[in-house]
Amino acid sequence: MLKNRHALKKKEIRRLKAEIEEVYDCKLSDDIDMEVAKLFDFDVILVNRSLDFLLFDEKPLFTLTAIERYQPKKKFVIVDKGAVKFLANGADVMVPGIVDADRDIKEGDPVWVKEETHGKAISVGISMMNGNDLIELQKGRGIKSIHWIGDKIWKFISKSL
Repeated sequence: MLKNRHALKKKEIRRLKAEIEEVYDCKLSDDIDMEVAKLFDFDVILVNRSLDFLLFDEKPLFTLTAIERYQPKKKFVIVDKGAVKFLANGADVMVPGIVDADRDIKEGDPVWVKEETHGKAISVGISMMNGNDLIELQKGRGIKSIHWIGDKIWKFISKSL
C-alpha cells in the first residue's frame, strides 16, 4: 500500500521536526529517521517506521494514533459528545459542536479534534476560521476533516499494528 517510500535527508528531518514541535508544542525524539511515502491520495511521513503524519498542502497533520504518542499541547479543538458520531463518519466539524479550542489557531492551520468526555482524538483537519471564532460563533463549518476514526488511513494503521 505504501508507494514511493524513501528516506529523508538529515537536513529535511531537522526542518520537519522543528516545524512539528513548534506548531503543535510537542517533543519528537532527537534521534529519529523519517521517510516519506504515498498512501492512497496522501503523502505521509513515517517516523521510525511508524505512520505518524499526513502532509496536506505541505502541512504536517498527525495521524490519530500518533496524537497519543506525542501529546501535542497546541492546535486542538474540543467537541461535545453529540458531534462524535458525525465526525466518525467523516463530517466536517460544525461550530455549534465545538466547546473549546486553542485560541492561537489561525484559518488554514492544521488542527486535531478531541471529544470532551474522555479527551480522545477523533479527527484531524484544517481550520476554516481562527480559534476565537471557533469558540464564539454559533453557526458555520469550523474544521475541514481530513482524517478520522474509521477512515481508510485509520484502518490501514490499525491493521499494521
